[in-house]
Amino acid sequence: MNRIKKLESCTKLLDKILEVSALSLLVVSTVLALFNMGSRVFFDTSYSLVEELCRYTIIYGTFMYLGPLIKKDEHIKMDFLNSVLKGKFLQINRLLINIILLASCAVLFWTGTQWVISLFQLGIKTTSGTMLLALPSIAIPLGMLFACLYSILLIIIDIMKIRGNYDESNNTNEIKELQM
Repeated sequence: MNRIKKLESCTKLLDKILEVSALSLLVVSTVLALFNMGSRVFFDTSYSLVEELCRYTIIYGTFMYLGPLIKKDEHIKMDFLNSVLKGKFLQINRLLINIILLASCAVLFWTGTQWVISLFQLGIKTTSGTMLLALPSIAIPLGMLFACLYSILLIIIDIMKIRGNYDESNNTNEIKELQM
């Protein structure tokens, strides 16, 4: 039990960094959008690069926060099985979902990396013509890298829980008793 808690807490700093980064990128996107809107209204000028930066900062923020969402178990999941399965079968189901998640994120990481490399090699630019398309596209392999790392963490935790006959219902009762 202590090893699982230690393993879960080993990414707290990375979780906080990714959360602050994602929130900061959302604020940057909002500020840039307000700037572009103000320049459009007051000066009748619009900057396509600023519009692109608004989009890309949101994309970066979203992909960067993917890993902590996986750790919080907020990724795509099938809840109907959680109410039907109990004990070890529930934990095995979670393990299988995390293995499938790791496999899909690894494929997306690999293909995203190949795509970014080809964009760099071809020198393709964004619609504004001022920025290489590969720069905003790096968000995909970067986000998938974090998703793979967090998926591996959850797979290790799931295996430890299955081996240790870990039961979450007993754990929540123990936690409630400790809090009283």
